[in-house]
Amino acid sequence: MTFLKNISFFAIALMLCMMTFDSDVQAQKVNKKTSTKKSKKDKKKKGKEPAEPVEDPAWKTKVNDFGCLVYGEDSVKTLQSFSLYREDFKNDNFEGALPNWEFLYNNSPGFREQTFKDGEQMYKAWFEKETDETKKKEYFEKLMSLYDQRAICWGKSALTIGKKGLRYAEYYPDEKDKVFDYLSKSVENGGNDTDYPVIARYFKMIVDKFQAKEIPMEDLEESYAKIKEISDYNIENNEKKSAKYAKIMENLSGAYDKLTTKATVATRPDVNNCAQAKEYYGGKYKENPTDKTAIQNYYAAMIKFRCTDDSEFLAIAQKYNEMEPTASKTKFIAKSYMKNGDYANAETYFNKAIEMETSPSKKAGLKMNLANMYNYKMKQRSKARSAAKEAASLRPDWGDPWILIGNSYAAQASACGGFDGRAAIWVAMDNWSKAKRVDPSSADKAQSMINKYSGSTPDKKTLFQRGLSKGQSYTVSCIGVSTTVR
Repeated sequence: MTFLKNISFFAIALMLCMMTFDSDVQAQKVNKKTSTKKSKKDKKKKGKEPAEPVEDPAWKTKVNDFGCLVYGEDSVKTLQSFSLYREDFKNDNFEGALPNWEFLYNNSPGFREQTFKDGEQMYKAWFEKETDETKKKEYFEKLMSLYDQRAICWGKSALTIGKKGLRYAEYYPDEKDKVFDYLSKSVENGGNDTDYPVIARYFKMIVDKFQAKEIPMEDLEESYAKIKEISDYNIENNEKKSAKYAKIMENLSGAYDKLTTKATVATRPDVNNCAQAKEYYGGKYKENPTDKTAIQNYYAAMIKFRCTDDSEFLAIAQKYNEMEPTASKTKFIAKSYMKNGDYANAETYFNKAIEMETSPSKKAGLKMNLANMYNYKMKQRSKARSAAKEAASLRPDWGDPWILIGNSYAAQASACGGFDGRAAIWVAMDNWSKAKRVDPSSADKAQSMINKYSGSTPDKKTLFQRGLSKGQSYTVSCIGVSTTVR
């Protein structure tokens, strides 16, 4: 009756329409009655062995599509807390809303995504009003944690990691490394779903890095090609935000053209595409094939106008790299070989680039280039996992290596066959789950794999027949890895 006194009849009716929780609540009430009856009987049956523990009611273990608890230990309190905090929140009584909001956040994170959206609004407001720097930092860290937990429990991880980057840029702009890392992950993981403010800020940082000579032209081109692909897709398919993406590309393409034009030393004629670049800069190179400036200009022009798939590019890149070797040019050469299906030479050049690279983050990226080639092109699963683990050690907060490792075990499952084939999926899930933990920005990609293979693991009947129970350790012999029975 306390629950009925605390909320209005209208709120009850609304929640009944929105939520299918009747069975959970009734189950809870029935369980309480049953427990009371059992306790009375137990008092009468002194000296007898205690009854076997009853499995938790369904609501206690119910999870959403991302594996987060919907109701937790008390479904009634979850419903009550949601109603009470929302009423305070709508009245801008954030302090009053906080206790009930915290209960949901800590105990029922899979109940409503709205919990995280409201939390973001509250902690941003508190941060902006606070004058004490220590307290401000606490609010900010909580906001960052909210973004991570939202990604883990509700997906949209590229969106939330992008929010982290933009918030850092807004509130702590001096934390440039963090801003760039978060925005880069948002672009990498978001693809065509990357929001336009993220793209704008990300490429501005790329331009700044290029002008400060922190990154080479190859990295500038690679980043520009990525955001152009995303923007072109949204200009064509995102009716609501098409104009926003178009405006961004108008500004960014102008900046890109100015920067790449400076990369060529010779007076630049009216060159606007790959064919014209080959004709002009290729002609200058052929007039003097040993001249470093002619080689450099031809190479730069082919990158600028994306002639990298052209048969002449590989030869020019190798020639320029012999004169002036760098990790970035060596990587470009490796990727060219890989596109052509020459995996032996690609492997050689990727390894050369790794030896030359000094940045741990970039070295990790090169290791992942190798891992992807081993796993998806060459089907060499063991080598793929080894390269991915090396990438993870160089960049511990990156989820992609663990996703690839999970994918490689899933790919081997069919070769294992039988029970171990299904059990190998547990091992894959261990790695996909780890990706979510170390890098919430990868939550969507990791969870999509978990959902895809969730029906491929051993069923309860098979586990019972083998004498296995949930939580028990099991070694999958065909891949030699131990996991936990689910």
